[in-house]
Amino acid sequence: MPPKVIVPNVRFKIPIKWDPTIVMYLVIIDKLAKAKGDLLKVKASARFFDMVQTQVKAYVQEGKQPPAAIASAIMNIADDVMAKREVVVRAGDYIALMGYAKTQGIV
Repeated sequence: MPPKVIVPNVRFKIPIKWDPTIVMYLVIIDKLAKAKGDLLKVKASARFFDMVQTQVKAYVQEGKQPPAAIASAIMNIADDVMAKREVVVRAGDYIALMGYAKTQGIV
């Protein structure tokens, strides 16, 4: 019987913080801007970043699926983090994250 391998309990920290004034986009159509434009004006708070980090950690560490409303955004951020790239948030992902945070009373 091979020896038992003991893996130490390592804290996993995902440094998720980006400048919310820089959101990558190609085009935000007028219809979307009118419907969701208020979400682009909301300042990202520490609670917002904590929510995003919690969701990404749960997805990466536990394989827990994020809520459907932000699943795509969380998976995109997780891809950047796991590839050790700077986190790039696209406008659609930012709007989805802010919309979800607003419905949860986070922002």
